[in-house]
Amino acid sequence: MVNEAQLQDIVKKVLLQLQPGTGNSGDSTKLSGVFEDMNEAINASKKAQAVMQKLSMDCREKIISNIRKKTIENAEIMAKMGVEETGMGNVGHKILKHQLLAEKTPGTEDITTTAWSGDRGLTLIEMGPFGVIGAITPCTNPSETILCNSIGMIAGGNTVVFNPHPAAIKVSNFAVNLVNEASIEVGGPANVAVSVTKPTMATSDIMLKHKDIHLIVATGGPGVVTTVLSSGKRGIGAGAGNPPVLVDETADIKKRQWI
Repeated sequence: MVNEAQLQDIVKKVLLQLQPGTGNSGDSTKLSGVFEDMNEAINASKKAQAVMQKLSMDCREKIISNIRKKTIENAEIMAKMGVEETGMGNVGHKILKHQLLAEKTPGTEDITTTAWSGDRGLTLIEMGPFGVIGAITPCTNPSETILCNSIGMIAGGNTVVFNPHPAAIKVSNFAVNLVNEASIEVGGPANVAVSVTKPTMATSDIMLKHKDIHLIVATGGPGVVTTVLSSGKRGIGAGAGNPPVLVDETADIKKRQWI
């Protein structure tokens, strides 16, 4: 059992290692899935998705199970990192949130196949991946959102490109690295989740407009959700107390008024 003093020392060392300039293109910690350039991150995610969509459901479940395990193991570290970096929340609640997402986020059990027959023949419905998903995550629940999103998206055979909130980049990229470690440890591909060392409005704009991003997901306030749902791509937005909504290409979201 790690005591409080040891845990604080671990958190300080991790935060020190996660200084800007690290990543796959850097020369420091080289966190798995963390890139300096958003286009490089998206390209790596696309390559990983080509592998992911060919994996069996059992293989995907092994990756997800390992993400759940590593999330619980690192819940206290990520909780302390999140509070220290953002100045929001409290450690006890954040530990519970990590445990909850690890245990309750739906995985491959929600990916079902339906079939029926009748006078007009046989109908078979199978769920397929969107491909590469772009996600914008908040500073309020940074690592929690990344891990929750990753579990659900990987279950469907997708990979995900994150543009985390700049105020929570260290703990966010810690979570991205955790997801990739979990995949690699059970024989899955690297870069199933990717991010950038310095997320900005510019990196977000690249992600929103990139031809290889097929679905956009946003967790945040009305502003960021409206931006995503106005991107011209399919989007899922949740924020400011509103339930998640799925919007397709036919929606005229620009006429939507937020109150």
